[in-house]
Amino acid sequence: MGSSASKYFEIPKFFVFGEKGVFSGSAAEKDMNYKVVPNCPKEGDKTLRAYIWSGRNCIDKSEDVVMREFPLSEEGHAEMLKWLEEEYLSRETVPTFIDKQRAYKELVCDEYLDLDDYLNDPERIKRRVEAEANK
Repeated sequence: MGSSASKYFEIPKFFVFGEKGVFSGSAAEKDMNYKVVPNCPKEGDKTLRAYIWSGRNCIDKSEDVVMREFPLSEEGHAEMLKWLEEEYLSRETVPTFIDKQRAYKELVCDEYLDLDDYLNDPERIKRRVEAEANK
């Protein structure tokens, strides 16, 4: 991530936001989405608004959005980056979709001897998955 301002996830350096650039991204391994938007009113202080939320939905469809404002400056960008990184580090790593698919495949392979076995009782894997979830 050579051009990123963060060592944990992709986010641009300050000059992008100073030019009124908007940036959004995600760190799927931590179930964290983020968006940074410069707020430049005609009067008053210019700020950087940073938003974070969880889940697969976009910011407009999410209910757990947290927003913080920082000065639109190099120092404000550093503060915003520190906050985003603290949020990132405070979250537990979650299995990715690929990890879940691999685990399911292993479960299916462990449960069935061959395709005919699966076709004779396709509900068996569902019962096993539910039993594993209830442990």
